[in-house]
Amino acid sequence: MKNRILLSLLCIGALLYVAVPRLPMGEDGLAGWFALIWLVVCLMAVGGNIAALMYLPKRKRVLNKLKFEQEKRERLRQY
Repeated sequence: MKNRILLSLLCIGALLYVAVPRLPMGEDGLAGWFALIWLVVCLMAVGGNIAALMYLPKRKRVLNKLKFEQEKRERLRQY
């Protein structure tokens, strides 16, 4: 999960690096609106991935592993 999020951030960064100089930010009309909306959506994607990275559960795997080991010991006692 963490690798997928980091890969998404890397792809978004590459898109920003390539697209920002080419976006018509100073234009009037539809082109200017498109550039503004594209940047807002891109920044929302960055924010969502950073939030997912920050709130990624860290201890769940350790707890699942410990729980599995405990259940394994209990099953061995039953035999």
